[in-house]
Amino acid sequence: MKGFWAVLAVALMSAWTMPAWAVDDALSLAANQKYLADNARRKGVIVRPSGLQFRIIQNGYGKRPTSTDTVTVYYTGTLINHVVFDGTSPGLPASFKVNQVIPGWIEALTLMREGDHWLVTIPANLGYGSRGMGDGAIPPDQTLVFDLKLIKTEPAPRKGDKDYIPDPGDRDQDQ
Repeated sequence: MKGFWAVLAVALMSAWTMPAWAVDDALSLAANQKYLADNARRKGVIVRPSGLQFRIIQNGYGKRPTSTDTVTVYYTGTLINHVVFDGTSPGLPASFKVNQVIPGWIEALTLMREGDHWLVTIPANLGYGSRGMGDGAIPPDQTLVFDLKLIKTEPAPRKGDKDYIPDPGDRDQDQ
């Protein structure tokens, strides 16, 4: 009987110390691949050469952001098991510089127009890849699903503008 209690104690300790996703078959590599394949066959889903998938919920007619622009968005990010890992609250959109987000967002945002509302499915290689997100909210090798609405696009300040801050990687435009 002692052996039973030792095994039970190890199992319970592992369950307490392992992140919940570590034992969730719904987030396995095979489940993620199946999700992407099934989603690609859904009506209205567009699959880009990179593997990015999106379905347009509503078309906008505003400006299209470039990689140096700042965008204001509403979004909800979920894993394929529908667990929400991040998002905005109603009335509290988020602002990001386009070139400072994950590759899947960069690709999607530069295709969108202000007012667009899309369901964006990002394969792991365009998201957080094999490293996942450090805080454990996103396990390694996960497909990410975003309900994403682009509200506003603001161009980056240019040289001579009062808000201009030189980027260390920029060449001097006068040369």
